[in-house]
Amino acid sequence: MHTLYTVLLYLHITLGAVALLLYWLPIIVRKGSKLHISAGNIFYYIMLLVSGSGVVLSSLGLADPVAIYAAGKQLNPEQIQRMLVWRVPLSQFLLLLSLLTWVTVRHAIGVLRTKHNRALLRRWNYQGPVFLLFPTALYVAWQGLSVGMPLLIIFAGVSLVTASTISWYVYKAEVSPRAWIIEHFSAMVGSGIAVYTAFFAAGGRRILAQWLPGDWQLISWLAAPVIGTAVLLSLKGYYKRKYKVAPQKALQP
Repeated sequence: MHTLYTVLLYLHITLGAVALLLYWLPIIVRKGSKLHISAGNIFYYIMLLVSGSGVVLSSLGLADPVAIYAAGKQLNPEQIQRMLVWRVPLSQFLLLLSLLTWVTVRHAIGVLRTKHNRALLRRWNYQGPVFLLFPTALYVAWQGLSVGMPLLIIFAGVSLVTASTISWYVYKAEVSPRAWIIEHFSAMVGSGIAVYTAFFAAGGRRILAQWLPGDWQLISWLAAPVIGTAVLLSLKGYYKRKYKVAPQKALQP
């Protein structure tokens, strides 16, 4: 099991590093251009691998945390118990974050492929992961309250809001013309928030530990969602005006 975990971890880290850089290319190039579409598709498939491997890694860590996280280390029972106190909740958080990443990046491409036919998004294999976010987020929120980890509570709330807004878009009787453009943009920003949060909460925390020790690391973990949400709110109105995304009646002469 530990060998599988190690191989997946290196794959996850490598692809995640590529995704961190590639994320910005579709944003800065002209929307709808060949480069925009190609870069977006590559980012999409990489993120499916990153989030999928993240789900497997987190699940393995939760299934047997001692075998995964204490392998090769000479730890006494007391040290193992201290490690598990924070390691298990962190694995639960990363599992939720991986599922959230999977849902958001798939929704970003899903709305492009269906556009005016939202019925295709109501299939069980598409909505299944979205619905799974609800119980997973509630459980992680409960764990966060139990162990006093604000990060778990915050991202459980983010996951519940994300799952609710996606479901609202999919099942709403009518949406504004070209609303899929805003939905695509919002989901892509959401996937970026998830991938950068995963970086700062996992690998990046070792780099930032010398500047942000202890509870101060929470600042770096929350930087991505705070900045990403601010960007989303500020640019959402701009794109609505640019692409004339408005209620049906407002577009009628």
